[in-house]
Amino acid sequence: MQLLSKNRLAGILFLLLVVGLMAGYAIAGEKPDRPASVPGTYHVVGMGPGDADLMTARALKVIREADLIFCRAETKDKLAGLVDFTGKNVVDGYNVLFRFYGKDCAALSEQERGKHKMSCQAYQAKQTEFAKQVRAAVADGKNVAVLSGGDPTLYGPDLWTVKELADLKPVVVPGLSSFNAATAALEVGLGEIILTAPFKAKDGREEKDTIENLVKYDQAVLVVFMPRDMDDLLARLAAGCSADTPVAVVSYAGHRGKEEIIAGTVGDMKDKLAGRKTDMSLVYVGRDLAEAQFDKQAKPASGAGKFYLVGTGPGDADLATLRALDLIKKADLIFASEKIAQRFEKELAGKTVVHGYHRLFPFYGKACAEVSAQEQAREHMSCEEYHRKQAELSKLVRQAVSEGKTVAMLDSGDPLIYGPCSWTLKEFADIETEVVSGLSCFNAANAALGQGPTEGKTSHSVILASGWSVEKMAALQSTMVLFTMRTEFKTFIDALLKHYPADTPIAIVSSAGFAEKEAVIRGELGAILAQKGENALPFEYLLYVGDFLSDGVAR
Repeated sequence: MQLLSKNRLAGILFLLLVVGLMAGYAIAGEKPDRPASVPGTYHVVGMGPGDADLMTARALKVIREADLIFCRAETKDKLAGLVDFTGKNVVDGYNVLFRFYGKDCAALSEQERGKHKMSCQAYQAKQTEFAKQVRAAVADGKNVAVLSGGDPTLYGPDLWTVKELADLKPVVVPGLSSFNAATAALEVGLGEIILTAPFKAKDGREEKDTIENLVKYDQAVLVVFMPRDMDDLLARLAAGCSADTPVAVVSYAGHRGKEEIIAGTVGDMKDKLAGRKTDMSLVYVGRDLAEAQFDKQAKPASGAGKFYLVGTGPGDADLATLRALDLIKKADLIFASEKIAQRFEKELAGKTVVHGYHRLFPFYGKACAEVSAQEQAREHMSCEEYHRKQAELSKLVRQAVSEGKTVAMLDSGDPLIYGPCSWTLKEFADIETEVVSGLSCFNAANAALGQGPTEGKTSHSVILASGWSVEKMAALQSTMVLFTMRTEFKTFIDALLKHYPADTPIAIVSSAGFAEKEAVIRGELGAILAQKGENALPFEYLLYVGDFLSDGVAR
């Protein structure tokens, strides 16, 4: 008998793993054959923020194949150069209908009834009207798409439809969030992140994910979505942060020509924002902002080229944005890992592509004499070897840029969320750089769940954390999404059980964004280790913890 090759053996082991997982869990998020009773399709399409080229190739394909499209008139206008709307039925007037979904109108307080533009009954009538139109179209074999701005799973107004139309087997197409675009504008690599909105505790109830509690964890960057009352938010931040805490306000993220960044501190931001409109803003708070490269003063020489850090998204190549794909076409010199190069084999054909310079962040900017034996033991090269490779890359990029070339470093996912190439922005602070934002595996995994991690019953915030910070950040008891990377699965569970009840819902999303491999495994925190048994998990997985998983769309 011939010995199996390593590749064939790895393939067989992976298949056995998948079979084992399917036997031990209830799996959602797969792509089952559509039943004959559902001849058409229903998609909630993440459009990304701002300009049309920030949507993914997958989103564009779904729109082009749709027969019935629900979107705003301005969205249709934005797509005019990309989509032929001839023969398509485009319907406006069904935007932001999530209010009061699933609520008993008679049980609402007077305050709740009166704070929106329509009554509870009017909202629910429009919801019913919308659902009726979609069901009729799908039953008639039509492809239906709702075009949802940004990432529909992050404070998105259309996610309620996934629950309402669950019988149609809806598919969420992930989209860039304004958070992805704003981080790219800041040109700053982020680790631990807390995404929230300026909620306040209601009716005297204690809520742990208020601004006042979240700012206590000062090792994370706090990102506040769309504050309606900026002065009130700044006052709340001042109550919990030192006056010199860095703050950045990013307005109109993803809108070229309108995007604006105001940087300062908790102490001086109110004065800096005086007289400015901030209704389309995200507010960043945290010490990592000191590393942001957006305001560097370097003046590139005339005729010099440019360095781009390009997020290519997770999973399949069609989750890259149109902007990223266009940049790949234009680039004269491309740096990419072999894995990324294989994903984009068609797009990279005929291009100058250099491998071997992808994961070089370890020990950047650190003297090797200061590296501990424990730190060195985690890496596959010595500190000196990393420094040598970093210097090689720097020389190659600088030479190409000085010759007027467009240079692109391709990175998977969002290059600024635990991105292994974000260090290059600091290295090339003296030349012209730009970040092309990409979908994070977080965006894709949310879509696979078909649920919004900010839509919990006890938490409207979500923490993005890693194995290095899980226990500290779990104390906040918000919804958590763990970027597992090299951390042992049991380490996460043991840390989480110290702060969350054993019956807290949990989900594992593996291979997010890969149409043929993506899978969702659901369970409870206290039982997941026993259910998992000895089965290994693939490297590419995210761990979700929070009660949003039991009912992902109720607000």
